Amino acid sequence: MAKAIIALIMLFASAAYGAERRDGDSDLGRFQLFQGTYSTFDLRRSETYSSTSVFLLDTRTGQVKRYVNKIDSDGRYIEEWVLTDRVVERK
Repeated sequence: MAKAIIALIMLFASAAYGAERRDGDSDLGRFQLFQGTYSTFDLRRSETYSSTSVFLLDTRTGQVKRYVNKIDSDGRYIEEWVLTDRVVERK
């Protein structure tokens, strides 16, 4: 399901990119925010979780990021945009 959502996002991005290019180099409407649901799988617990988040779509590059806010292990509050196609390397 997550792959289908990302494929739909990429289709939207390519259509929006083409429309923007015809109108010139304007950044008007380049970035789009939307809310969506995604799933993650916890390898340690062998459980799947569904979460809702805000996504940022760059219609020029097709890049999609997810908004994350959390408190890290040192107690610091962190807000960031995380790429949806982020690859985590194993240690």
